[in-house]
Amino acid sequence: MPSPLVADALRRLTADQRTVIVRAFFLGQSVAELATLLNVPPDIIRARMYYGLRALHLALQQTPS
Repeated sequence: MPSPLVADALRRLTADQRTVIVRAFFLGQSVAELATLLNVPPDIIRARMYYGLRALHLALQQTPS
């Protein structure tokens, strides 16, 4: 389970970005598995992951320490 800080930052992502990031990083699913499961091309999964990680990084930077 992510820390409360990470969980809060994850809530700021779009549902699509959050789904891909949680399933890839916390459940260990591959891009190919996610593409099949979500019925979208692998490039879309990679894009959601890229932009989601960027947004997550920014959200974590904005969180007061």
